[in-house]
Amino acid sequence: MIDPLGQTAPHDDDRSARQLAWIRSVVPGRRVLDLGCGTGRVAQTGADLAAAWVAIDQDSEATRACGAVSEAIDARVGDMRNPPVDGLEPFDLVVCLGNTLTLLWDVDETVAALRCWRSVLRSDGLLVIDDLADDLWPELVEGNWCTGFDEEGQRQMVWAPDDAVFAIREGGAVDLNNWSLGEGDVRMRLWTTGALRLAAIASGWGPPERLAERGVMVMRPAPSGTAQPGT
Repeated sequence: MIDPLGQTAPHDDDRSARQLAWIRSVVPGRRVLDLGCGTGRVAQTGADLAAAWVAIDQDSEATRACGAVSEAIDARVGDMRNPPVDGLEPFDLVVCLGNTLTLLWDVDETVAALRCWRSVLRSDGLLVIDDLADDLWPELVEGNWCTGFDEEGQRQMVWAPDDAVFAIREGGAVDLNNWSLGEGDVRMRLWTTGALRLAAIASGWGPPERLAERGVMVMRPAPSGTAQPGT
């Protein structure tokens, strides 16, 4: 999985440890859908305690590695926006960690994905995502990337001219004469709390709740009958 801010891991050790400790505390006896599972950073923490752990990633090699972590993991190759879980019982938790949600940069596609995830979740279940605004926005607010490069000057960040959509270029892809997003760039969205709230409400979720000490945000399905925009 591509790290949206060019780091070697999706989070620093402290944030990752807090996330994984919380996951391990809430998964016992629950059915978990792990979206963008990668090689199993999250799955290896809680799969042995869950009632079921279904892990989805579009990278077949990563999916195989994740499945090899534990016999308890049902690892499947597929698109996290529409995970291949037809015929399975509803889940208690849908987990999308590792800054994976940034890869859903198109707002309409994100709303569609959120609706899909809600459809496979129990009415009292939880969607768990990274606390993106708290984790990623400070990278910019504190002046990092202000020149368009990381501190080491090895990675280039380019932005859409009219949206919070960006890409990270590395190695031979760095182009000092090109600061526009192109076809070869992997687009990502730097989600704000406000944008997440709007996407949540539009797709049948309640507003995101920040669990700051855990390094995550959670979303709950909106009560049945709650009016949504356009309905």
